[in-house]
Amino acid sequence: MKIIFKTLSITGTLFLMSLTVAAQNPAVSTKYSDEQIETQIQSYHAANARDVFPDETLSQQLKKDFPTARDIEWETAAGIYEAEFEIKQKDYKAFYDVGGNLLMYAFEIQPSGVPAIIRNAAKSKYPKFKLDRDAKKIVIGTKVLYRVTMESGETEIEATYNSDGNFVKEHYD
Repeated sequence: MKIIFKTLSITGTLFLMSLTVAAQNPAVSTKYSDEQIETQIQSYHAANARDVFPDETLSQQLKKDFPTARDIEWETAAGIYEAEFEIKQKDYKAFYDVGGNLLMYAFEIQPSGVPAIIRNAAKSKYPKFKLDRDAKKIVIGTKVLYRVTMESGETEIEATYNSDGNFVKEHYD
């Protein structure tokens, strides 16, 4: 009997742990197309965001999507809400519409967490540059993107790739 209880206890704990891990990578809403989401996010960035305390629907949705989020700060503009928060000492951003639909989220990853196909594509495109510590995984609509920072001397490039390693865009600093 003790063995059965112990096995059930361990199985239950592993199941709960898997739920927590899965919930840290929530599904983005399918209410909008990828193009509509990109337009909404662009509108948000073009507007003057202001600090806000979200309603209970948004707060609860964030807790459901990212149950271990802490140090949460909210801003809103153009009908979009941005939540900035931390999970296990990693910075996250999540964007929601007024109804609590998750549009996109992004979070910091270590360079070692960047898939090899992305690292190789970046090294090939920028052979004189080195991969910096700043990297992000971005989930927007149905797309997964990776933004890596490449450095060479005083020049810094943020390059974005899709999950297949195809170049999307770059920004020089």
